[in-house]
Amino acid sequence: MSELSPPAISSSGISTTKAKGGAIGLVLLALLLLPAPLLPPHLLAETVQSMFGVSWKAAYFVAAVLLHTFFYGAIGVIVAFASPQASTSRGRLLRLVLVPLILLTGVVIVRSVRLGHVHVFSNALIPLAACLFGVVSGLLFIQHGWRAAACATVIALVGLAWAFLPSRSSLLSRATEAQLRRLVAKAPLLPAGDARFGVLLQTAFAPMDGASPQVNSIEHNRAAILALGIAIGHERLARFVGLDHQADLVREAMALRQRTTLSGRDDWPRHFCLSAALTVLENPFASDASGLMKEQLDALAHGSGFSFTDLAADRAGVRFAEAATDSEPAATAMQSRLRQGYEAADYFPRNCNLPENLTVEEFRRDYGGVGTLRYRQMMKEIETLLDRCTALSPSRSSQK
Repeated sequence: MSELSPPAISSSGISTTKAKGGAIGLVLLALLLLPAPLLPPHLLAETVQSMFGVSWKAAYFVAAVLLHTFFYGAIGVIVAFASPQASTSRGRLLRLVLVPLILLTGVVIVRSVRLGHVHVFSNALIPLAACLFGVVSGLLFIQHGWRAAACATVIALVGLAWAFLPSRSSLLSRATEAQLRRLVAKAPLLPAGDARFGVLLQTAFAPMDGASPQVNSIEHNRAAILALGIAIGHERLARFVGLDHQADLVREAMALRQRTTLSGRDDWPRHFCLSAALTVLENPFASDASGLMKEQLDALAHGSGFSFTDLAADRAGVRFAEAATDSEPAATAMQSRLRQGYEAADYFPRNCNLPENLTVEEFRRDYGGVGTLRYRQMMKEIETLLDRCTALSPSRSSQK
């Protein structure tokens, strides 16, 4: 007799088998439909921030951990109750080992396929730990029967629906939407080229009439960067702040990308704004979020190969976002800087003559791969170039 035996063939057994099959189907459907990465609604983060009086970054991290634990834990419980029954002590021990292993392997594979890359282990640690906790708990308390499994199914479905529902009431969502409207309204007056990028930056960071008193300088700048990320970077960012990326407003904002350049290139503003927006999302699983945009970032290069100049634009966007939201004084200083004028060299090096258009073979031949000494030297050279841009450091952002 098998250690893990299916239920006896009877009317009740058939019913149970169908129920278990349905539960496994729901798990697969949930994993396939689950947004990748799974980011918490901003309303949840705001609730945590209000309840515990912590910083936004800490509140967002706690909200993300809660959401991942809640959802993946429920997935684990469902799988535990849907697993084959074991009639012996050895079989139950074997199930306690095999079922979590199969579930964790499945989650890793599905998440990697959804993200388009194998995610960093630290980003997968919480979902995997939650799955493990859920499945082990379910197996240990299997005697509670299908009522517990049904409850876990409901919890998982509610969590999935919550992940898809936009946080319309979020203060950041409303501020970002207001910024998008302001950028769109400016469209008829925008020049072309590098000057267009500068005017968009100045418009987004300028004081806003009728702004909520709850929107301090940091929140104002975050909304400005997110609006620029949606308009110039990629419209899919809208979903991360509770906006519909297919809404008319977002589509109108997308038109701002046309004739917008940075140092004469039309792809660098997109790299800059997209990376800046991903930075201010304050997502503790940031590399997964970046992985979600990897396909779009690669498409900006039109298949031209690996580019260190694109990496420089990415890093410039990250440093700009950090400088603009590092603290209340730094946020105010960035707004003041842009009110005084826009000098492109303050935000991106004038002469960024770095290797680009490298094929896979050329990159491996000349640099060996990501993380090698030669690669790190190139990254250090990029940081040295960006150090000369006075707007990309919080301590220097007030200098003009």
